[in-house]
Amino acid sequence: MAKVSVQNHFNATKNPLAQSPKILTVEEVLNSRKIVDPFKFYDNCLYTEGAAAVILACEEKAREITDKPIWISGVGASTDWVMPGNRPNIYTFESSREAARRAYKMAGIRDPMEELDLAELHDAFSGTEIMAYEDCFFCPEGQGGRLIDDGTVMPEGKLPVNLSGGLIGCGHAVGATGIMQACEIALHLREEAGARQRRNARRGLVQSIGGTLCTWTVCLVLEREE
Repeated sequence: MAKVSVQNHFNATKNPLAQSPKILTVEEVLNSRKIVDPFKFYDNCLYTEGAAAVILACEEKAREITDKPIWISGVGASTDWVMPGNRPNIYTFESSREAARRAYKMAGIRDPMEELDLAELHDAFSGTEIMAYEDCFFCPEGQGGRLIDDGTVMPEGKLPVNLSGGLIGCGHAVGATGIMQACEIALHLREEAGARQRRNARRGLVQSIGGTLCTWTVCLVLEREE
């Protein structure tokens, strides 16, 4: 989890809109103040103020207003029990898994690791990002930690995650967060992400969650025009 925090704070240093850019070490994260076991201070995002907006349009109108439209090729939404005690476990979020399944099915994605170029995942806490690797089917259950250990989700890895800095690096403006994540993916697909640009990005995933222990999730697959 500390590696996720280190990476997302670092990614934020390349995002001029991020509110918590920092260069940290794993040791600094592990030695920061405990909030609740096992989370330390730097494992948590900070609530903040902010706003985000997108323009939604039909295909005809989109082509009128821009020469670089971004298409929503997949959408998935799902809910779960509000009471965590009604769920079989708290080590996976079924609403996230179902939302991802639906978005992938609509977009025609069979292997997310091979068919996505980047992702913005809901990292309110460092541990929930690792859970999201599994819930979005980047890897089997129980193997999420491997993706941060081997660099798969790093900026130069096979599937970079949270190049914006995520919620940990950007701050969590709650109602604006999901739109902020979509804006980040769109910037990369339009090749307008500046120093943090993912090269040759053509398709990205947005995962936004909310409620008590992920009561609901929405996933979007966004694509550029070839």
